[in-house]
Order: sequence, then C-alpha cells, then structure tokens
Amino acid sequence: MVFGFFEGSIELQLDKTNLAFGETLHGKLNLKLKKEKKARQLRVTIKAVKAVTQYGKRSGVRVMGQPVGSNSNQGEVVFSTDAILDGEKTYLPPGGEYEFRIQVPQKSVMPQSGLPELAGNLGKAVQVAQMLSGFGMSAQIKWFVEGVLDIPGGVDISKRLQVSVQ
Repeated sequence: MVFGFFEGSIELQLDKTNLAFGETLHGKLNLKLKKEKKARQLRVTIKAVKAVTQYGKRSGVRVMGQPVGSNSNQGEVVFSTDAILDGEKTYLPPGGEYEFRIQVPQKSVMPQSGLPELAGNLGKAVQVAQMLSGFGMSAQIKWFVEGVLDIPGGVDISKRLQVSVQ
C-alpha cells in the first residue's frame, strides 16, 4: 500500500458521548490490522481543544468563522490525558479489542473562559458594540476522544471522535 495507508484501522465504541465533568468514560477500542505492525504503544486520549474564532467584515462582505492562528484544525490543547492500553510490541493481525476507562477532568481544572472578559456595564457595552458592528471574537472548547496505535517512523493508525462535556 502507498505509505502504509489502509493497513489497519481503529474503531472506538463509547458508552456515551455526552459527558459530565469528573465522570469516567467507558469504552472499547477495536484494533483491526491487515499485517503486523511494530508500535510504541496503543493508547486512548481525551483532550479539550480551545478554538478561537474571529468574525468581521472584509471589503464590505461579512466574514464569519475565520480562525485565529495558523492552524484552525488544531487549536490550543487545554487538557489532555492518556490511558495506555498496551505497550511496545509487534501487533499481529487481525488485531484485538481493548476495554478502557478514562477520567474527564473536574471543571475546576479547566480554564474559566476562552477569552478575557470585561466585567460590569463596560463588558456589556463592548459585547453590544461587537454584535452591532459585526466584529468580534469567540472561543469554544471542543472535546475529543482519540485512539492511536503509535508507529515509530511511520503513519500512526488512529480514530478521533468528538464528544460533549458539560
């Protein structure tokens, strides 16, 4: 295969996708391999990524959802933790199924806000001005669960699912 593509896949089965802070996520990772793979580890990660979006006008045309920064797909990782399912070894076809449990952090360890905020009447006035002018910024934290077979010097086999944490 070209550059190792389609040599395997990962399926993630989560007991639920709407989570609460402090909750433990239960799931299964199903590793499917077409040929043996030497890998550093098999892991599941839960991470929170902050995406800051700027909106405004360009040449009189309203533009929404322009990402701030060079890589809009990555964002800034504000929380990440791993559950190691298996260590360094040669993984054999057809693969296997691994159960996992991974802890969602307490809300107290998360950043309080994506953007600095002005308090009181001044803060409300700035928000109203941004809405009326069509310019401003917003921040959103997106949560992901990702399963990865970490292959040294090669293309990792991975699967990523978005979840909701409230």
